[in-house]
Formats: sequence, structure tokens, C-alpha cells
Amino acid sequence: MKKVSNMLLIGIFMLIITVPYLFAHRDFEERVSDTENRMLAAYPRILDDTTKKFNSNYIKEFESWLSDNLRGRTILVEMNAGIQYQLFHRIVKNDTIEGKNHWLFINSEEMFQEYQHLNLLDEDSLELVVDNLQELSEYLKEKGVTLYYFQCLDKESIYPQEYIEGIHQIGECSRAEQLINELQRKTDIPVIFPQKELQEKAKKDLIYYQYVDLEHWNEKGAYIGYRALLDRIREDYEKAEVLELDDYNQLKIEKTTDIYGYTYPYSEICPVYEVKNPAAIEKTEEIMGIWDYLVYKEHTHYYENNQIDSDLKILVVGDSFIRMFLKDDIAEGFSETLSIDWMNLPLLDKIVQDFQPDIVVLESTESTLGTVIGYLDQMEFVK
Repeated sequence: MKKVSNMLLIGIFMLIITVPYLFAHRDFEERVSDTENRMLAAYPRILDDTTKKFNSNYIKEFESWLSDNLRGRTILVEMNAGIQYQLFHRIVKNDTIEGKNHWLFINSEEMFQEYQHLNLLDEDSLELVVDNLQELSEYLKEKGVTLYYFQCLDKESIYPQEYIEGIHQIGECSRAEQLINELQRKTDIPVIFPQKELQEKAKKDLIYYQYVDLEHWNEKGAYIGYRALLDRIREDYEKAEVLELDDYNQLKIEKTTDIYGYTYPYSEICPVYEVKNPAAIEKTEEIMGIWDYLVYKEHTHYYENNQIDSDLKILVVGDSFIRMFLKDDIAEGFSETLSIDWMNLPLLDKIVQDFQPDIVVLESTESTLGTVIGYLDQMEFVK
């Protein structure tokens, strides 16, 4: 009888460890989880592809694959997200944290430090950044090109009253404000810093997303940044054209957001600004010479505009605040517009030589400023 019981236990144990394997996805290539917005672990190979020897990480990789690829896992992840929020008011998405009035923000130590002013630049580091930007400006001037520095602001800087309970700012000055103050004091680089305009508008209107985006301005806020940038450029280049509010169809659309497939129970009415008569045409596929050596090609966009009385060319080096919201609008004011990621800063000399712009805009947000500073320091051509 004891022997039968032991055999039964062994059989049950084998079923427990075998059934999940039978019903899991066995793909040697990684799959994307649309629910979690990440790559799922691929089925591990027993032999290492390079050495053809036993894969020493096989057991660990097998565990990761099994955890990621059980059939029905997506449903379980979505159910868990809903249960955690409904019962415990807990958001299970690692990159997301809930502020006051259900506003959503990026959950990262870097963002907390940025907001609290705990990552200020020391005197030597600040001087180095200012020197790098001044040297870049002088390098471009020699080629007949004007550099503009465009500083965008994080969501929590404009709506601090909606930020996370218990996280407070220390001191009056942020890292971005440090840099802006020094640039204005020590250099002649035109600086665009629409802090006051955004803060004033935010007192009576929503100009950043509450729920559907963790960090960005919405299209109403983006227009404020766009006007600040173009108005400053037009002080030097009158032929640069600018879009007025009447040039847009101003629409509204209700949006929601998902947390691992669970629909967050708060929606918002989002402004949509559509250019009524767009003249700029995207022709990114036609810049093959520059395209060959650019970094982060998926963030590259090139436009031609033959309907304006100008041959001005603009190169915009920036991040998602430009790429997602402003590149199309900027392109309406210039004959040619090239928008690239700031990871290309070390290649800027070659890009300027090939594209031959009249204007270069370097844009950064507060949270990406540290990374931009790092790429500025890699510009060997100005040293």
C-alpha cells in the first residue's frame, strides 16, 4: 500500500512539473508581451551557439522561460493587475506610481532625485557642461550655423501639487535651472526655457497628461513649447514661419491607459492639434547618405517643405518631447527639417557637414539632462 502511495505521489509530482512545460510556448526567439510592453524570455538552448558546449546558464534560463511563457499567463497578469488596484489600490507596473488625485508618474529613483533637487551639478561639472556647449556654439558659428538650447520640463515640475505624497523639493534650484542660469550668465547661446509660460498656463488648464502618459506634455502644452522655440528663432531668422492657433483644427478625444492589460479606471479628455493645411512632407527615406551612419534610426525624421518663401534648414537634436509632439509643427516653418535623437551628438560634425543646416536646436528634458551631458562630453570634434 505504501509503495502504491509513493508511486502516486511521484506521478502527481511529474504531472506538476510536466504539464506547464507541455502548455508553454517553446520559441527559441524572444516574443513581445503587448500587455507588459517587454520582451519575454526565449526558450533556452542546451548547447551554447558559440562554443557548442553545454549552456551553463540553462537551468536559470529555463526557469525564466517557463515563468514568462505559460499559456494563459497574460490573462493571469491582467487579472492580478485589476485585483491589486481594486482591492489594495496598488499599481503593479514597475515603472508607474500614483500621485495625488490619481495622477500617474514615472516610478524611478532618478526621477525622485530630479524632483527633489538631489542631483545638482558640482561647480566643476557645471563648468564643463557650459564649456562644451559654448565650444559647440563657436564651432557651429564658424560654419554659419546658430545653436539654440531648448530646455523642456518634466510633468512633476509643472504640477508639483499632484506629485507623490511625502516627496518634497529641497532648495529652490533644479539641475536644469543651474544650467540655464550659467548659460545665460556666461555664454551668448540663445536659451529657450518656457518654465514661466507653462506654470502660468497650468494654473487654469491641463497642459500635461494626467493618466495616459507618465511624463509628457499634451498637445496644448506642446504648443506653448513650440511657440517659445519658434518665437525665439524668429528674432534671428524672420523668414522662419510659425503656426498660429487658427492654423490648427483643435479637437478633443477621450483616452484611457492600461496597466498590464487592466484598464485604469480614470480617463481624460485630451486636446488634439491637427494642422489644417500641412505643407511639409516627410521624406526620411531620401536622406540615405546621412541615414547610413546615424544612431537610433527609428527616431530620425526628415521633411521637405516647398510651399514657404524661405530656404532655411533646421536640425533638431532632441528626445520624445520633440519626436512625439513638435517635429511636424517645426517642419511647417522651414524648407528642410531633420529631427534626430541626441545620441547622435558625437556625430554632429559629420551631420552638419552633410545636411548643412542654418539652425541647430539642442533639446533636453529635465530627466534626460544627465544623459545629454554625457553625450556632449563625447564630442571630440570641439576639443
